[in-house]
Amino acid sequence: MNLIEVYVYEVTKRLPIKTRDDIALELKSTIEDMLPENYAEVDVKDALSKLGDPAVLAASYRDTPMYLIGPNLYDIYILTMKRVIPWAILITISIHTFESIVSFEGKEAILSAAINSFGIIIGNVINVLIQVFFWFTIVFAVFERVGLSNSDLQHKKKCDTWTPEDLKNVKIIPKKKAISKGDVIFGFIWIAIWAIAYFYADHLVGIYRSIDGNVLQFVMPFFNQDTLLSYWPIIVIFIVLEVGLIVYKWTAAKWTMKLVTMNAIIRLSSAITFIVIASNPQLLNQEIIPYMADVFETTSSAVAYSLEWIWKIIAASFIVSIIIEIFQSYRKARIR
Repeated sequence: MNLIEVYVYEVTKRLPIKTRDDIALELKSTIEDMLPENYAEVDVKDALSKLGDPAVLAASYRDTPMYLIGPNLYDIYILTMKRVIPWAILITISIHTFESIVSFEGKEAILSAAINSFGIIIGNVINVLIQVFFWFTIVFAVFERVGLSNSDLQHKKKCDTWTPEDLKNVKIIPKKKAISKGDVIFGFIWIAIWAIAYFYADHLVGIYRSIDGNVLQFVMPFFNQDTLLSYWPIIVIFIVLEVGLIVYKWTAAKWTMKLVTMNAIIRLSSAITFIVIASNPQLLNQEIIPYMADVFETTSSAVAYSLEWIWKIIAASFIVSIIIEIFQSYRKARIR
């Protein structure tokens, strides 16, 4: 293990992204200047011991002073916020989405209700973020005033101090190989959107028309709901697999060949299922063709031909996007 690289990583990961590269070069040069010509690992450890705890050193590199929360608690404060905020957002969205579905009475089009609910959810998410930021900041500010430190919060003995040996437990995750918490949260939201669109397609996916310029009225669904729901056991299996994959991404935090394989199997299986469902001639609501022909003042055969090509383009785009995603995840997993 290259202790110098790990130490530099431990320092720079706590700094703003735009300054990391420059400080990494500067710090590496400083460490090398502290070493003899033919140095051994013991010399490296001695040099790193003189530089001290990476968290404290990182605090000295920051441009902005930390008046409310000092360097002893700042890093664990940021780490706590990064862990809590995504879950706070996910839970808030889930609760208010469930409330919107339960309270929906069918007096307006689902799309209109969804747009209204979206605005309410955004407002609630902002409110929750403000509350989380405020109360966690207050708590850590109190910790700062009573003299608690990073090590105290991590249940270490007060006599324990940082040593270069701690670097051996650090795993460097390249930025391009890492899986961000934002991607994981977006994955949960995306699954929820698709699941709702599937099970409520006859009320959500279809043709709308505007009434008085401000209210959308649902006219008719695109799909035959009975045909669509005949595949529900397979869809539920894929939802469970997708959720399991996202949870695994959260815990792994980086792309590995095992994760790439699991992702590829699920994606390719979903592509095959999509093609099977899309190929069912009973899937499309047949009433929609004459309606669109009347709206666009054309023939039903022309509408059917256009819809067939649109459907082929959507299917091809879906398959291509899956192939690109698998290839990109494979490239990320190969990064050392």
